[in-house]
Amino acid sequence: MSVNDRIATQIKRFTKITPSNASGDGVFSFTKGNNVIRFSIAEQDAFLLAPETRLQFKINCRDAAATGIAFDGNTNIDAKIGAQAIIQTLTISSRRYATSICEQIHNYNQLVSIAHPALSSTRDLTTQRNHEQLCVGQGILEADQISDSGQDVILNRTSMKNLQRKYIVSTNDAAVSRAGGIDCSIQLYAGMFMSDNIDLRLFGGLEIEITLAPDSNVFNNATATTQYEINNVILNAPLLYKSSAQMMSGVQPSQVSFLTYSSLYNVVQSTNATVTNKVGLRGALSMVQKFVPIAYLNNFDKQLDGVAGSNAFASWNPGVKRLTFHRNGQRFPNEYQIQTNRGDVLPSENLPNSKGSQVLINSLSAFQNYKDVKHTHLTSQNLTDLQENNFFLGVSFDQISGQGIDLSGGTVSTELESALYDPALVPGQTAVADQYLQKPFGVFTFFLNKNTLVIQPNQRIQSIE
Repeated sequence: MSVNDRIATQIKRFTKITPSNASGDGVFSFTKGNNVIRFSIAEQDAFLLAPETRLQFKINCRDAAATGIAFDGNTNIDAKIGAQAIIQTLTISSRRYATSICEQIHNYNQLVSIAHPALSSTRDLTTQRNHEQLCVGQGILEADQISDSGQDVILNRTSMKNLQRKYIVSTNDAAVSRAGGIDCSIQLYAGMFMSDNIDLRLFGGLEIEITLAPDSNVFNNATATTQYEINNVILNAPLLYKSSAQMMSGVQPSQVSFLTYSSLYNVVQSTNATVTNKVGLRGALSMVQKFVPIAYLNNFDKQLDGVAGSNAFASWNPGVKRLTFHRNGQRFPNEYQIQTNRGDVLPSENLPNSKGSQVLINSLSAFQNYKDVKHTHLTSQNLTDLQENNFFLGVSFDQISGQGIDLSGGTVSTELESALYDPALVPGQTAVADQYLQKPFGVFTFFLNKNTLVIQPNQRIQSIE
């Protein structure tokens, strides 16, 4: 027997998949009509290496009402997520089992705007993710910058904005713009793509659908005529083909476990409010919640430099004073109420977006054990000023077994006492007439769930958890 006969080989190939619904010019845009991108990954004897899958494209940004480079000097995209902002909804489903949606994330870009700052430092975003998705991060890069004067802080922030602006300035000449553009290669942040390799024969192939976000959500400091479009879109999908032994065993009825994110949206209008959701999940692992003033969503006029970091993806602290998590009306998973150092007056500029230590621990634990988080934006030492902090609430439901908890027959809620102050108010200002200062906040809630499916080949998919 030769040496080659004794070696079980598997082949890995990088496949480039073009959209199945591409038009003649291959351009996708929210404004110009084709705002949905679909990819079909065929059923085959191979595993999709999900964590390595990338969406690649060229992005062009322009002002439709002008010619040439016409952007205002402050027009930009979000510093933390960059080109990820163009994805509004991500849907992953089985090709063979057409009615089976495996994962659907609404407000995908809002989820990324929580996860990236939580798990990446400023240097991470300025280096690796800068090349992937054009983000530059927020905050300082060197320890000695902590003592910088206020003027130097402003200069540092301006330099970062200028670095990022070069990516979005392009010509309005259609032929030139589409031939140029800026290359992006973004990692799709989905539960399924954080799980193990996906057996394409077992799942019957995959359908991936991406819905593009409105122009008004992608840019800040822009006008109603600022637009983006993407072209040369491909899905770079690494495939690991099965060995001969794996193919000979065939496809048997199997139990498959993988992670998924699901999303919900609520509005908080009262200083004492309870955000309650009935989610129907059987393996809920964690929950994160992000707060954005309703006036800042899909609104160019509110995305101004007058408020530091103001755009649709900024994470604002609505003035949380007390916080309690509940499951079916009982405190869970924490048996205690969290109290912060927010008072009844507007805080100084060093406090609006800062996170209390217990809030920070719970928030990071929603992604992984907070002791294992080595890189993050969320500590004050990483910021050029504390208004750049990224505030969100989070909690882990199960850090022991990793199987999650059953929320299929009840509710999960967050009880809040908060100030609901408008972020545009002057820090330190006394709240004389609270009824005129309070603003409604939109609450984006995301649940991470562990799913277990039973797949009968050529028949159906059945969820058991």
